[in-house]
Parts: sequence; C-alpha cells; structure tokens
Amino acid sequence: MSKATKGCSKTSLDMVCVSDVEVKPINWLWPGRIAKGKISLIAGHPGQGKSTVTVSIAAIVSSGGVWPVNDVPAEPANVVILSSEDDVADTIKPRLLAAGADVERIYVIRGVKSEGGSRLFSLRHDLEALESIEAGLLIIDPVTAYLDGVDSHKHAEVRSALQPIVEYAARKDIAVLCVSHLNKAEKLEAISRVSGSMAFVATARGTYLVEPDRDDASRRLFYPLKNNIGRDSDGLAFHLESRYLKD
Repeated sequence: MSKATKGCSKTSLDMVCVSDVEVKPINWLWPGRIAKGKISLIAGHPGQGKSTVTVSIAAIVSSGGVWPVNDVPAEPANVVILSSEDDVADTIKPRLLAAGADVERIYVIRGVKSEGGSRLFSLRHDLEALESIEAGLLIIDPVTAYLDGVDSHKHAEVRSALQPIVEYAARKDIAVLCVSHLNKAEKLEAISRVSGSMAFVATARGTYLVEPDRDDASRRLFYPLKNNIGRDSDGLAFHLESRYLKD
C-alpha cells in the first residue's frame, strides 16, 4: 500500500437504478397542503394565529374531522406535540377542546426524563425515542427550540440537524409540522422572512405563512409560500373567536 492511500477508507454509494423504483403517489394528511412522510412549515409572528392553525389541524386529525375547503374527512390518528412555549393545562388543552379535538388521541412531550429531573427534548439526540410512537402527525413548536445548540442561522448546521427528521418522517410515514417565527426584515420577499437559515424553508416540502388581515383585526390569512410536491393551493382565511369551556 502506498503512502498516498494508507489509512484511507473505501466509499460506498447508496445508489439505485430509477427503472427499479416503484412509483408511488403522495400520501396526503391534508390533501394538497400537508403530506405524510414529509416536513411542512408554518411561519408567522408571535400571537398572530400560528398556534390556532396547528391546534385546528391537530383537532381534525385526532377526531377524524373534515378538512377546510377540501371537505374531505381526515383519517383519525394520534397526534404528538412538542411545544416549548405553551403550558399544557392552561393553554394547549383548552385550545384543543375548543377546536373539537379528541384529546385522548393527543400527546404532549414535556421533556426527557433524566436523573436530575427532566430536560428539553432534542431533535439531534432523542429522535430515536419517537420510533415506538404510532401517530399521524408530529407538531414541533417552535422547531428552533429543539435543535440543541445548532446555530439556526447557519445553513449547513440546520441542514444536518433536520436531515434525521426528514428520514424519520419518511420511515414512519408521519406528517411533521414545524412552526417558526418571522424575522423583522419586512422589506424582504415573503419566503425570505422565515426566521433563521433558508435551510428551514428548503427542507420543508410545503411552507405556509400566517399573518393578520390589515382590514379586519379578527381575520387571519393562511397562504402558501412554496409547495414542492403539489399544485399551488389558494390561500385561506380564518377568524379568531373566543369560546367558553364548561367545567
């Protein structure tokens, strides 16, 4: 062995001939908008309706409700939520009940148990713990809270951190819905306003923006910034309403 090759390892490629690949359709959670086996992203400013959208989606999936506009019933499935900003007792559960969710199908991961108590879930180190969970939807709100030390503005770091989630979604055929904030650069093109690296938008197969209607304080707009796997869908609008829950 020459000095030039000593200690070098062989590279093995994971390659397939396209003719041997069986074509399969996209498996949609929300037809035309959110796909199973893929990552989708919802972005918006704090307090402007992102959580209302994700809660509504969770309610429809858990209860087998009907999707807005499509008028297609969802296949009932479990929902798993990672939420670092909202309390389960006074915020998440009341919102789910108000949206008509089947709360017996919804699980919130509050952290990872350790000898010292509990720590925040890490998408970099704890993803294996989700393998045994059977669910149709995983919500990560916000995704940046669970990247465990990754610089959310560095493209390569974000890509590397998100790749295991991409593989997990495909392997489990689960829809992964990530939530993100917007940056303050209002003059930028809408797709460039998602906080952090553009790797978040690039990795997601569908990215949606939630923002208030300037002409109606109670109305919110929900529209696509990109959709790599389906036709460009029309934007939607919804209203925020208060609802009182019975004890």
